[in-house]
Amino acid sequence: MNKAMLLAVLVTPLVSASGPTRGPSDCPLDCAAQSDPALQLYAQALSLISTKAVFARGDPLQIVGETLGDYLATQDPYSGFLTRDEYVAYLGVRNGHYSGVGADLERRRDGTTLFYPYPQGPAARAGIRSGEQLLAIDGQRVRGKPLALLAALATGQAGTQVRLQIADARGAVREVSVTRETLDASPVSDYTVGDMHVLKITDFTSSTLSDVKATLSRWDRNMPVIIDLRDCGGGDFYTAIDTAMLFLTSGMPIVSVIQRGLTQTYTSTTAGLALAQPVFLWQSEHTASAAELFIGALTDNGRAISIGRTSAGKGSRQDILPLSDGSALILTTGYLVTPQGVRFDGQGLAPQRPVMDGAATTIYLQATVATE
Repeated sequence: MNKAMLLAVLVTPLVSASGPTRGPSDCPLDCAAQSDPALQLYAQALSLISTKAVFARGDPLQIVGETLGDYLATQDPYSGFLTRDEYVAYLGVRNGHYSGVGADLERRRDGTTLFYPYPQGPAARAGIRSGEQLLAIDGQRVRGKPLALLAALATGQAGTQVRLQIADARGAVREVSVTRETLDASPVSDYTVGDMHVLKITDFTSSTLSDVKATLSRWDRNMPVIIDLRDCGGGDFYTAIDTAMLFLTSGMPIVSVIQRGLTQTYTSTTAGLALAQPVFLWQSEHTASAAELFIGALTDNGRAISIGRTSAGKGSRQDILPLSDGSALILTTGYLVTPQGVRFDGQGLAPQRPVMDGAATTIYLQATVATE
């Protein structure tokens, strides 16, 4: 699964066996409001706004969507509301080939969105630099909008243009037109530094596990395994768990999720691969979410040594909850805890072998060799 803009947010679609949440088609809002004072008040206010307010557009569903989106944006930078069309567009981005701008996004806790173009990709060729702030897509402000929606907004037909409003490190704002291209880059690649092979993971998607297996199968199993997770913004929760199992043994804890009234622990259910130990994990301040889950699982179980900078600290899980009219909520439903009990949301994971800010790949390699 490839995405137009690989999301720096841990999003796992959650659709219950009973289907979408019950809503107006099953029991009108007035019916539910009869037993819930809060819903009764909301229904009354909604009715008055849609019929009396001179500024209202007469669409109660639009009002509901806007109020939900505004509320969620003020409470949590990773939660949000998707209209039916936005949700359909998002689902389209998650499947198959796509035409987009070639970049990762990172949502900061203050709500700002940072832009990381792929080397030689459409956005990079248009002059956007790594770490600049994304302000708007085709005139739509990005603040308060879920990263899943931003990915959908940036995609479109190959050859068409999208206008991105960008702010540089000094705050100077400019508009950049980027021509969309069909992108089919694998989330896993490998390269060589000196005489060492390095496996690079840019995103945890549906193909990451098989791609990692395929890459490692070509390597000498007696050689050290170096995994480059620098600037990996995360990806799918379950893919990160499954990929971590490759390097663990059965019964080892991977991650715990603290939810409302519940803590769920995920453990390895496989024997893993017979690889040289330890594994070396390279991380940066932009390593986030599912990538942090992966690092915590391997380092806390003594199966890897982490090298680099303190990670981003995006240690929460988001679920996508479809609603009855085809729209959806993206909600933060849990906080992630490493096997040794570290809740890293907001603080990140410190590397076991730190390097200087902005260190080159050769410095990471030197730190790797020093730990053997």
